Amino acid sequence: MELRHFRYFVAVAEEGSFTRAAARLYVSQPTLSQQVRELEQRVGATLLVRDPAGTRLTAAGEVFYDRISVVLRAVEEAGREARHVAGTGEGTLRVGVSLPLPGELHISVLSAFTAAYPRVRTSWRQVGLTDFDRPLVNGELDAALMFLPVDPERLTWEPLVSVPRALAVPLGHAFWDAGSVPYTEVLGEALVPTVSSVPQRLTRWWHLHEQRNDEAPRTVGQPGGTPDELLIAVRLNGALCPGPDNYRDTPLPSGIRMVRMTGLSPAEVVAVRRTGDDGGLAEAFCRLATRTAAGVTPPL
Repeated sequence: MELRHFRYFVAVAEEGSFTRAAARLYVSQPTLSQQVRELEQRVGATLLVRDPAGTRLTAAGEVFYDRISVVLRAVEEAGREARHVAGTGEGTLRVGVSLPLPGELHISVLSAFTAAYPRVRTSWRQVGLTDFDRPLVNGELDAALMFLPVDPERLTWEPLVSVPRALAVPLGHAFWDAGSVPYTEVLGEALVPTVSSVPQRLTRWWHLHEQRNDEAPRTVGQPGGTPDELLIAVRLNGALCPGPDNYRDTPLPSGIRMVRMTGLSPAEVVAVRRTGDDGGLAEAFCRLATRTAAGVTPPL
């Protein structure tokens, strides 16, 4: 079996027609039919059947399509990365990092990228709550490692790792000794507010607006614009502050601990680039980040 067999089969499967697939591939229909028959003979199973409604996959064809589609994507990605290394890999990649990330994931990803692309000048900077994904959207950065949610219209991302959501809880609070807390018990609690320059999508997600039928929570204290400011406000005002559970592995101010929230979808760490920024270093970075994360991220 050769790659052309796979490409011809995938085209027919996606078009649902030998005629349309032949036009898509710029080959004759008899040639396409012959190539698909050869593939079926080598696989040893019927993959496609024709009926009055068009051409459809058999059960064996559906399994084969799922696996072969992955192979073709991997081949395309390998080609792009090889071209970068061979000649177009020179340049600069500017990466944003939202700290802290679980397991110091950014160190592993950046190290893997610089090893794979030694001719690329890689720079990075920390992005905070107030700028967050804006430097990526406006072109100051090429890619970033951060938590969702980011701008869904202008940015594209690859998932890296999931982290449970948690609460920064002050000493003396009723949740202090809890191993975990159902999010439903948090809805009536006072939270620490964020400054207005923090993107609304970020504040709304972490403050559980959706779980409150799109209502804002009760807040106490001075608004914060950095994790440190929010944590200090937790301690001074006796309020809670939602955040990712990996904060428990960082130095916290005295009198504050992280308590997991249950019943919620986890927080997702992603590798992000601008939508449409395909085939370049930013996409290569995000693709490599997924492979690196799969190998270095510790179980939660």
